Amino acid sequence: MSGKTLVKKLAQVMQQVKYIQKRGKNKFHNYTYATESDVSEKIREELAERNIMMIPSVVGHSTREHTNQKGNREYICTVDMQFTFIDGDSGETITFNTIGEGQDAGDKGPYKAITGAQKYALMKAFMIPTGDDPEADEGVDQRNTEPPKSGEKAEPNVTSKKSATIKAKYQAFKGTLDGFDEFYLGCINNGWNEARIEKYLTEKLAEMNGGEK
Repeated sequence: MSGKTLVKKLAQVMQQVKYIQKRGKNKFHNYTYATESDVSEKIREELAERNIMMIPSVVGHSTREHTNQKGNREYICTVDMQFTFIDGDSGETITFNTIGEGQDAGDKGPYKAITGAQKYALMKAFMIPTGDDPEADEGVDQRNTEPPKSGEKAEPNVTSKKSATIKAKYQAFKGTLDGFDEFYLGCINNGWNEARIEKYLTEKLAEMNGGEK
């Protein structure tokens, strides 16, 4: 046995994995992101080199129905995941929990939730900087931002000055508040914070006004 503790080995992994190239592309919102496979591949190599395994386990989950702006039913699955690092040399373990959420019209919600939870568990455990790093689900983005067929107006759910600004910019861009609540929820569910949402709408308004911000 080398005498290295598990914490020291994990710190070595942190030193080696300083950056992961963003190869994923969300065409709907036009941003790049680090994919789950890229994150897992890079960190897996470093863990394996040091005889460390990470075992995932679902310790809790829930599913709720959601009707998107087009009136179609979708399912949002939330999972409570437990991850355990095991040192193959010393037998030491470190366990921590994180959550994941996935939205899908079929049966893929749990898998999206588990995949997202593992991706962010690795990125947060090794403090890999990402900025805003939403999951790419263009189908959900598209369904959540298209106007309703029924013509019913959404009731915007905003509780802060920043959210009120976002609401105003959305209305200026779209000319209506129809679809705002679904747009806002879709962005939040995909990892955007309010600053990024406001920036996105500001850019869209600038494009609409001929590039003037």
